[in-house]
This record gives sequence, C-alpha cells and structure tokens, in this order.
Amino acid sequence: MKRAEKIILVTGSGKRIGKELVLGLSRLSQKYKFILHYNESGKEVSTLINRLKKRGINAKPIQFNFMETKKIKDFTLKAISLFGRVDVLINNASIFKPKKLHKITEEDFDEMMNINLKSPFLLSKYISIEMKKRKYGKIINLSDSIGVNKTWKNYSHYCTSKGGIETMTKALSVELAPNVQVNCIAPGKILKPVNSSNSLYKKSDILDSGIKSIVNTAHLLIESDFINGESIKVDNGESIT
Repeated sequence: MKRAEKIILVTGSGKRIGKELVLGLSRLSQKYKFILHYNESGKEVSTLINRLKKRGINAKPIQFNFMETKKIKDFTLKAISLFGRVDVLINNASIFKPKKLHKITEEDFDEMMNINLKSPFLLSKYISIEMKKRKYGKIINLSDSIGVNKTWKNYSHYCTSKGGIETMTKALSVELAPNVQVNCIAPGKILKPVNSSNSLYKKSDILDSGIKSIVNTAHLLIESDFINGESIKVDNGESIT
C-alpha cells in the first residue's frame, strides 16, 4: 500500500551526501519523517535534527558502528521501533580510503567490505522483512559512478565494494519484487573527500547542481513504483567520456 507519509532511514546522515539527502528530501515533502543514523557524527546529527524541527520535520537519531555486523539485526529492530516502521532505506554510509593493492591487509579489506557492502546487504535483508509484510518499501543504495565504471588505481578494495553494491541492487530487486523496489544512485565526483584522495577530485562537479541532482533522483525513486533494479549515474557524463 502506497503511503503519503514515509519514514526514511538514512545511514551516514550526519555529513556530506547523507546530510544533503536529508535536507533536500525534507524540502521536497513535508510528509517525510527521518531516522538519522550516525556513528561518530552525533553533534552534526543533533544540529541537523534541530534544523529539521524548525521546519516542522520530525527526525530521530540512532547511533551504530557498522563494523559490528553481528549486531545489525538488533540495530534494525531498534530503528524500526522509533516510528513503528521503515518505508525507505537509503544505504549511504561508506568509507573511501586509498591503499596500494599489495599493502591492503585482510583487516583493511574486511573494514571496507563490512561498512560498504555487508552492512547494506544485512540492513536490506532485515528491514525488507517488514516491507514485504506490508507490501510496500523502497531501498536505495549509493554506489560510485567512476569507481565502478572506470575504477581507480590504489582503490581496488573500495571499487570492489561498490561494484558489489550494484550487483546486490540487481539481485535484491528480483527477490523483493513486486512490492519492494531496490535501486541504486551512482554519484560522480560531487563532493571532495576529506582525506588524501583529494587528488582524484581536481575536476569535481561539486556544488548545488550535483547535490540537487542526487536529491531529485532519490525523490524520484522514493515516489515511483515503476523503477526497479536500476543504477542511475549522476556524474555529468564522466563515466562515458
């Protein structure tokens, strides 16, 4: 059953694209309520909640470290309990770190996969149980247009994780159809990284146009019941040039 009011869980919501998605979507509909996940960005999430509250938007915080994959089921139950359900899951939280192939340790690889791929998979698994029962739900994954289509030197573990996200999107879209749609947004160089990866983003499509396009794409996927299994590139055409 399609709902006018939607409860949206956004992982990694305190900063960067997660924060922009929350702010942008809240401007597009007063009927959205938000569950704002964070790990270490509690102060930023608190500030974000206050901004939303001033505009009459209801949002609640939830803290969790996605390295603790064995506790994700408990996390999802707690998240669902905040508003009684989750209508939309946006798997945004991820890490982005460069490292030469022969320097990548098993711990490095596990960290990348746990946060970027395993956690979104498990979140989708557990939250979609209730979605299937209610015959309604949306799952939106965040990939990486350039990291998947062109890939980068010294980012093999990161690119592998994001390639997995796109394959996961297709697989889950088949398993959860027809009442739950699973799609992916693949941003390009929208926001510069905060670490040594800055050199990759010299020609970034930063700023309002890129962010606005990501928000509008998410809004389309939330409101449409006729798009499923897609990965939509938002990269100003960089992946095909």
